[in-house]
Amino acid sequence: MQTQEECLSGLIASSLDDIIYVNDPETYEVLWLSELCGSHFSDEDIASQKCYQLFQNFDAPCPFCPMHKLSHEKFYIWEHYNEKIGRYFRVKDKFIRYRGKTLHMEIATDITESVLEQKNIENKLAAEQTLLQCVRTLLEEENFNTAVEKALLLAGRLYEADRCYVFETKYGPTGEDIVVNTHEWCAPGVIPQKDLLQSVPYAVVSPWMDAFASADSATINDLEEIRDVSPDLYNLLKPQDIQSVFVVPLHINGLLSGFIGVDNPRNRQHDLTLLHSLAYFIDNTISKTRMADELRTLGLRDPLTGLGNRNAYLTACKSFSEAPVPKIGIVFIDLNGLKRINDTYGHEKGDEYIQGMSRIFARHFRSSDIFRIGGDEFVFVCSKIREDIFLLKLESMRKECEAAYPGGLALGYLWKDSADRLDELIQQADERMYQEKKRMKAQQAQSQSAN
Repeated sequence: MQTQEECLSGLIASSLDDIIYVNDPETYEVLWLSELCGSHFSDEDIASQKCYQLFQNFDAPCPFCPMHKLSHEKFYIWEHYNEKIGRYFRVKDKFIRYRGKTLHMEIATDITESVLEQKNIENKLAAEQTLLQCVRTLLEEENFNTAVEKALLLAGRLYEADRCYVFETKYGPTGEDIVVNTHEWCAPGVIPQKDLLQSVPYAVVSPWMDAFASADSATINDLEEIRDVSPDLYNLLKPQDIQSVFVVPLHINGLLSGFIGVDNPRNRQHDLTLLHSLAYFIDNTISKTRMADELRTLGLRDPLTGLGNRNAYLTACKSFSEAPVPKIGIVFIDLNGLKRINDTYGHEKGDEYIQGMSRIFARHFRSSDIFRIGGDEFVFVCSKIREDIFLLKLESMRKECEAAYPGGLALGYLWKDSADRLDELIQQADERMYQEKKRMKAQQAQSQSAN
């Protein structure tokens, strides 16, 4: 029969919101449980159980057991996450005397809600700090590709993911719509996939692209869920060892232009805030970069023909001086009769003449190798080209030009297996063009004299 003190102690213990138990510190056998503690376990569980069996499902004393740190004078206080119950606790332990025997008492207060709230605050703070780092990187890093890859690294680490990447929509070699993996970060030990994902048919990722029309993200929590409904997408992701993935859209200048994705995230699976913010800043950065590229391209393009202008020609000459290339063919061209056409028929007809000749040039040689360096002067700088191919292209181009514009072409050319000075080659080609031009004028004068 319990004494009045024991009944009162039991009443007090049962009224507390704490889990309390007493055990033998030598055998670890549980001797007493509070009512709240007992509610987690059946009577069968409690009978003859050791504390480490009952509370942790361990076969031996807990490796984190503080028994050796305890005293009778004061509580030893610590925090612990109980995986069996799935809750966080603030734990107080000490030795007590009961009927002449030393026992161990533990009082565990459930602090799960406050821990989760604190973790939520810490997670938000970590996300904000990561976003600030990403933005700072995108703004301060001069090289755009480096900036994006650094930002993906920060995002990938925050999400504890296998991969974090950017895909952009582009046109394939025959004009078909594709998506291309342009940037990628991989966690240590994860095999990169970027090189294998340079020409993914747009239709394969259409489930995501279609979803972006009405949603700001697309999520796959278990890849097997899409095996039957999206087999093409499943077959793309499965070989990459992807179990889960979420993606958010990229919009360049207001148009859907790709997506950012995270593979196998282990943290923040339901919080896409950082990824959306990152997408916004990458959108703006890509837009600015493309605009700068377009302006730079305009500065290197002849507006009339679309070929390289004198600035592009000088850039090519500088590049050649820094890294000479073997097997080079040079062509220097002057268009005969441009002044006469301009004076007789107007500059519009003169422009048509220049454009017509330019189109013929580009049909036989790479447009990137052709430069309009003056009103009627063109230079071809053809690198890494065999001599026989160079001469064959030159002859077929000359014939087409003569058929379209008789007597309109004066050119000089040469081919070298190797050369140190591009300017010297161009000067030689210019001199040969000048000699041909003199020859053509002499023939024309002779013909007119004979008539």
